[in-house]
Amino acid sequence: MTYKIKKAPYGEVPKAQLIFWIIVRAAMLICAGYSFIKGGHENVVMGFESIFCFIFTHLWDLFQILGNGSFIEEVPPLNQTMLNLIIFIGIVIGSYLGLFDRYKWFDEFMHIMAGMVCAVFGYDFAVIIQRKKGECAATLAAIFSLMFALSIAVGWEFYEFLMDTLHGTNLQLAKEGKETVLFDISRFRGEYGYLGLFDTVTDMMMNTIGGVIGMIFMIVIRNKKSKGND
Repeated sequence: MTYKIKKAPYGEVPKAQLIFWIIVRAAMLICAGYSFIKGGHENVVMGFESIFCFIFTHLWDLFQILGNGSFIEEVPPLNQTMLNLIIFIGIVIGSYLGLFDRYKWFDEFMHIMAGMVCAVFGYDFAVIIQRKKGECAATLAAIFSLMFALSIAVGWEFYEFLMDTLHGTNLQLAKEGKETVLFDISRFRGEYGYLGLFDTVTDMMMNTIGGVIGMIFMIVIRNKKSKGND
């Protein structure tokens, strides 16, 4: 079969969601431009992070353009909208407006949201993959959605570790810096390494909580939809 590249069917995307996509993508470019113009090691890192997130705001588009008739094309636009929402809150509000540095709970809130979104995507993804073999059991889809959410959480911690190691950031709070001023280091044996471990494990726990919430949400929603079709 000849590989075909096609145009993304933006007509299938609800207008309100498409407008939101455009706003988020423009915001990522503005944030990246601001960081690169301002300069400095930390700002350059943030600039590249904004570019990376800009690419992620196009996942659905890439699925449609490069899918070549595969199951990946069936991913609904709502999944991209939810991903864009997290990107906007995390990058614009969390990083550039400084909520991560002002409020300890904001990072935990973002990890819960990320877990929810990943579980929602994972549930639909399991159903799509299984479609040719018949209806996917709710139990299987639920387990896959939770494992998918946890896998993404692990990938994010890898990213934070690599950024801290290669670019000198402090995403995992493993050293003293402006990111740790909200923490009483005496609660962590006076060791920033222990604070970093605490932060990483807490992030994983919050992602798990979000994943469970997202998994339950999808079970309820899909069961209602299934009963409605009967």
